[in-house]
Amino acid sequence: MITSSDSDTHSNREISARVRHLSVADIEKKWNLKFGFNVAAPSFVIPAGAAENSRFLSKYFPEICLLFFETDSCLEYTESDLPHDLSDLPVKWHVHLPLDLPWKQGLDVVWAKLAGLMDKAAHVSPHLYVLHPPTVPDMLVPLAERLREAEIDPVDFLLENVEESDLPSMWEDARTGGYSTCLDLGHILAYGQHSVLDLPGLWDTVRMLHVYAPDARDNSGRHMSLANLDKNGQKLLRTMLDHFRGDTVTMEVFNEKDLFKSLDLLAKWMSGWRNDT
Repeated sequence: MITSSDSDTHSNREISARVRHLSVADIEKKWNLKFGFNVAAPSFVIPAGAAENSRFLSKYFPEICLLFFETDSCLEYTESDLPHDLSDLPVKWHVHLPLDLPWKQGLDVVWAKLAGLMDKAAHVSPHLYVLHPPTVPDMLVPLAERLREAEIDPVDFLLENVEESDLPSMWEDARTGGYSTCLDLGHILAYGQHSVLDLPGLWDTVRMLHVYAPDARDNSGRHMSLANLDKNGQKLLRTMLDHFRGDTVTMEVFNEKDLFKSLDLLAKWMSGWRNDT
């Protein structure tokens, strides 16, 4: 039996199939450049589940960010949500851990959730995990100890600059714990977080960038195409890329058309900046 939801999904697949996108490799040829890092796409671009998104994106991107938005719903994922054959796709993976981890309930509760989520993704062998820092103090160093006990190096956990927690205020604990950093361009612009760029030793820790344009109309935090990035935003993006020596730049845009438009713009700008030097 085909439901209306099935019909909508099938229709969306047909629409995507009719659109001619350029892959990261194609874009590099178009603009005659090599990015020098993996360009990743988030597993939420077309109106479908993580598995279908990942299969679609694997045709175009060398890396996929497996998005775990909500802790409890993602812990309920089954084989149909994250089938084991995803590991056969010709891509690298990293995981974006949930935004709603229950830090106020204590480290034991958070660790149980994290361990369960990491187990859900284990079959795709993620090389990095992006973590919104704790919203309560004195959690980073004990969490790093739990990671090491589980034979996970905290250097593969990337603390992101987010609105909910102040990365500069916990920088000393982040360094003590041995974490890496994910710098989010949109958050810096939307929340006036430029001071994060002055943290001592920052660029030695930055292994990932999140790039997109914040929605300047209402400060909603929505992730827009890079086409919406103004001159100041473009200048900051260039500065971040000039300093970046990490693994992955994630195009954190959750719309198919805008994602590929942003990919093309990133390459166009980088090609132009190269010619400026």
